[in-house]
Amino acid sequence: MIDPIAESHYSGNNRKRLFIAGIILLVVWITITFVSIVLKDKMGSFVFDYHDSALYFERGKWLTEGTPPVSEYPQIPTFLFGVDRLLSTWIDANMPFNVFVAIFSLEMLLVLFLFCKVLVEVLPKRLSNYAFLALLPPTLYFTYNRFDILPAFFCLLAYIAATKKQWIMVSIILCIATFTKWYPALLFPGFFMYATTLEKKFQWKMILSFAITSIAILLLSYLYGGLESILAPYQFHIARDIEFMAFPVFLSDFIRSVLDIQRSLPYYFLFLFIIQVSAPILIIFTKLDSLDALIHYCIIVTGVFILFSRIWSPQWFLWLLPFLIISSKNIKTAGVILVYNLITYLGFPVFFVYYGKYSDQLRILVLLTYFFLFTIIFRSIMNIMSTRATQSKQGS
Repeated sequence: MIDPIAESHYSGNNRKRLFIAGIILLVVWITITFVSIVLKDKMGSFVFDYHDSALYFERGKWLTEGTPPVSEYPQIPTFLFGVDRLLSTWIDANMPFNVFVAIFSLEMLLVLFLFCKVLVEVLPKRLSNYAFLALLPPTLYFTYNRFDILPAFFCLLAYIAATKKQWIMVSIILCIATFTKWYPALLFPGFFMYATTLEKKFQWKMILSFAITSIAILLLSYLYGGLESILAPYQFHIARDIEFMAFPVFLSDFIRSVLDIQRSLPYYFLFLFIIQVSAPILIIFTKLDSLDALIHYCIIVTGVFILFSRIWSPQWFLWLLPFLIISSKNIKTAGVILVYNLITYLGFPVFFVYYGKYSDQLRILVLLTYFFLFTIIFRSIMNIMSTRATQSKQGS
């Protein structure tokens, strides 16, 4: 029986935590918004990243100008950019960009607040303070300047729905997340297998609901902008060049050095792309019958996707954040999150701006970031293997 006094005290502590989180986020929003308007030229990208905000603002013009919703981003953020662009024009036609940034960043910080709220509620009592790991300065920076916290939050909601065995809701949320950033599509097989294992029957309704939601989102995009609005983000990223700080570049340089190869490696990047999206095959070798196994599946799949991508996007560490925090059982794992978080911010924007995007200093720091990412992936692999070994002993 739960002690009502202890439960009331715990609820009171949660309210205090959320109040503190809310104050922190409000102060961050006011401060960075002020800096972005008044001190933009003096602060560079250390506090406010003008480049991406300007890109989002530009991609949102489709709704104000009546053009197709075409951008390099999936459908959900493209729709969001349009709505925020329209709101910014209505509120103040003289300063639309600044208003756009204020609205968009407030939305993302509100998502982060809800993110913290869910973590506070789902974490064990003794670990509930770990929710504040979502409020580290690098997370605040990338949340204000990007939208990657949005798919991370959707994935967290999908996990919460899975704890309640709301399988159709899991599929719908993961589908919405997929059309925000594509990586959640790789998480779906794990959630599907987890549901199938628990219910002991094939969860065809999950597949159907994922497909119907996908069709609804794509149909809406098609009605607004035709086939171009559907294909544009895929065409853009297929044609996108590999970036200098991407892990495949480091790996390619290492292989050439060891084997003394001067020419390009045929099909090298195609091979790494296959590795990047192949992590869901874990469902064949792993029995996903516990929430702990599901969490580590999500960490492995997301981590491998980030590690082997030909795109270097430091803010992608936000995708791992919900599952890393939930999987943290002690101060050691919390410390890994802290360090990984901080060195990511040092890489971008600090070293990127101060030393330059092709500098050796940045390359060394980015390599250190990949080392921590590999450590995180390896930790989750070992956790899954340990769980499976324990299950095998118990079954024999």
